[in-house]
Amino acid sequence: MGLDEYYRRLELPDTASPADVTRAYRRLRAKYHPDRNKGSESIVKPVFKRVQEAFEILIGKREPRVSSPAAAPAGSHAKAAPSRRHRGPPTRGASCLIRLFVPLEAAIHGGEVEVSYPVNGPCRQCQERVSQCARCGGSGQSVSGTRCSACVGTGRPLASDWCSACLGTTVMTYRKSETVRIPPGVWDGQRLVVEGAGHPGPNGGPPGDATFSVVIACGSAFRRNGLNLACDVQVDFVTATLGGSFEAQILGCGLRITISPNAHPGSTIRLLRHGLTDRNGSRGDLTLQLVLTMPAAVSHLTDNERQRLREMFADAEHRAAQAIPPRS
Repeated sequence: MGLDEYYRRLELPDTASPADVTRAYRRLRAKYHPDRNKGSESIVKPVFKRVQEAFEILIGKREPRVSSPAAAPAGSHAKAAPSRRHRGPPTRGASCLIRLFVPLEAAIHGGEVEVSYPVNGPCRQCQERVSQCARCGGSGQSVSGTRCSACVGTGRPLASDWCSACLGTTVMTYRKSETVRIPPGVWDGQRLVVEGAGHPGPNGGPPGDATFSVVIACGSAFRRNGLNLACDVQVDFVTATLGGSFEAQILGCGLRITISPNAHPGSTIRLLRHGLTDRNGSRGDLTLQLVLTMPAAVSHLTDNERQRLREMFADAEHRAAQAIPPRS
């Protein structure tokens, strides 16, 4: 019996790869397993055995049953199975789609984001191993034209010699790292394409592209409502009381903030068009909520200065109670 018959049992062409053989075997094994066909065991069991036999022969665990040479027509030879390790022409790798989490700062001002993601590529251990039968040179035939006994006509090493890392599939999953440039004003769902960052190409071909789908990551310091952002900003009580301006570091940028006199805790300052952007170019706002703090100089006040402050606030409280305007 030629190897073609074993491929037909697995519903495969004779050019199928080891990975194709394994996938087909698993599918048919599940379909015809007697435990999954209660009441029809007598029907599926012979099919199940033939599928099992075909798989073991095609991966080299068992020698195929061949017809007697005397039964073959004169001058004819059994067809040698093609080497399933045959390297085809270099082809371009597949592209991949990866979710890219972009921090707020990079989403607004632009920057770079490091990302690691899985790609499927040739097994590196296989590339370092012998990919064809040493006795027949991958032809599957001996010098006399008969089937090579070392590789059972397959032209490749037997399964016992296959790479243990990929189990003969010649494909492995790797982690790939890439630095993605983020333009200012990206939006959720925007796709950034990096050429050559996709899956490696078979047989030394160029890799495919990687498409990164932007997901804006809003940290715990910020509150988001659509395109609008809000965060707390600290201001000392002297500036809040007297009014004034100071510089605050927000999203990696220094912003000059002006405070009106008598600002209360929780007061808000709205900065127009300082929020996120959408695909149409619309931009949200940034709202700053004041959180009062003590100035560092408080610890250096003298007793007399503290007493004067008490008197000043007591006098102001008395005028407020009497509705007397403050003295100039």
